[in-house]
Amino acid sequence: MLLSAVGLLAVSCAEIKTSQCRQIVEITRNIADKAQVLSNSGQTQDPQQVLQVADAFEEAAQEMKAIPLQDEQLVEYQSGYAQLYLGYSQATRHFIAALGEKEIEVLKQSQQELQRLGQKERQLGNAINDYCQQP
Repeated sequence: MLLSAVGLLAVSCAEIKTSQCRQIVEITRNIADKAQVLSNSGQTQDPQQVLQVADAFEEAAQEMKAIPLQDEQLVEYQSGYAQLYLGYSQATRHFIAALGEKEIEVLKQSQQELQRLGQKERQLGNAINDYCQQP
C-alpha cells in the first residue's frame, strides 16, 4: 500500500514538473517567434520596430515571472530567463539610443552585451532542456 502511494506521488511530481517545464518553454518560443516577426528575422533597420522587440522582451520577462512554480530548479531557470529578457530589452534600448546619437563606443558595448546575452540564453536553454527531459 505504501509503495503504491509513493509511486503515485512520484508520477504526480513528474507531471507537475513536465507541466511547469512546458510553461517556461512556451514563453521562450513565443518571444523567439515574436522577435523574429517584429525584427523581420533580424533584418529591420527601423529603430521603432527594434524598440517593439525590446517591449516584447519586457513583456516576456513579466510573463515568465508570473508563472507559479514549485520546483526549485525551475524557479532558478525562470529567474534566469526573466533577467535575460530584461537584459535584452535594456541592451536593445541602449543600442538604439547610441545609434541615434552616433555614440560608437556605446554601440560596441551594446553589441557585446547582446552577444553575451545570446550566449547565456543558449546555455540556459540547454540546461533547462536537459533538466526537463529527466524523469
